[in-house]
Amino acid sequence: MRHAVIAAFLGKLRDRFCEYQAPLPVEEKLERAAAIPGIEGVELIYPDECADPAGLQSALAHLKLEVSAVNVNLKGHPDFSRGALSHPDPEIRRMAVEYIRGAKDCASALGCPRVTCAPLADGYDYPFQIDYRKVRSRMVDVLAEGCAYRSDITLHLEHKPADPRTRGLLETATRVIRLCREIGSPAVGVTFNIGHAFCGGGTPADAFSQVLVERLPYYLHAGDGTENWDWDLMSGSRHYWQWVEFLYYLKQDGYQGWLTSDAFPVRQNATDLFATEIRITDAIWAWLNTNSAGLTAEDPFAALRCLEECFPLPAGLRSR
Repeated sequence: MRHAVIAAFLGKLRDRFCEYQAPLPVEEKLERAAAIPGIEGVELIYPDECADPAGLQSALAHLKLEVSAVNVNLKGHPDFSRGALSHPDPEIRRMAVEYIRGAKDCASALGCPRVTCAPLADGYDYPFQIDYRKVRSRMVDVLAEGCAYRSDITLHLEHKPADPRTRGLLETATRVIRLCREIGSPAVGVTFNIGHAFCGGGTPADAFSQVLVERLPYYLHAGDGTENWDWDLMSGSRHYWQWVEFLYYLKQDGYQGWLTSDAFPVRQNATDLFATEIRITDAIWAWLNTNSAGLTAEDPFAALRCLEECFPLPAGLRSR
């Protein structure tokens, strides 16, 4: 498993009320990423951070960083405010296809085999605002066209229940899986977001197991949140044992790819947050190397006896 960070999170950030950190050119964000212990890769936003692929190549090589994914931004342009993949105007949908193609060209130039996409503007806010049947059909058509272009670059679709729309069309990983099957391309997969899977009281390992059963290509965004909102918190900071359980399933699948942090360091030092997240995650990953056997018997109490080793309990209080 290798660690990456979304480069945009190392520059200026915004929420509904405030702005945080200073705006930085992408080269300085890459330098900040390279200084974080354990970081080997970055996820770059297209087109925002990808105006100069040749310059990026040079900077990445100098800093010994790789690109974990190119993230195509289908929500930031004003024309996408009512949706991109599902927009009723075919010209806007054509624009979305061109964004996907451009992101794939950029990924290819940077030696990255994947583009990730969170189509968060594709959704609705009110009853009767969209035709639920038509928007699904539009999405399938646009994404099928995007997947057909440079099919050596996989397009990964990310799930999220809401934000900025009150209901997203790809609200769960299950919906993404179904959409991937409708598209019917080997060049489409899932960006599984652990933090988003908690929304609505979900269990990430359970939702992720469906991706494994379907054997779809997957890419990972790591984070934590609450049952009612995606706060982009540090992995394991609120749901520690669920984070351990998710990593257990990841290790069982023999995963050796990228784990890209999707934590949002608005009030924290970004370097400290990401470095801490990596240290804790690597410690869990190493612990699973020697304790996985005790977690496989479908016996929660046997699992808890293994987990007791993580607590500073006096020997006399531990289970025998």
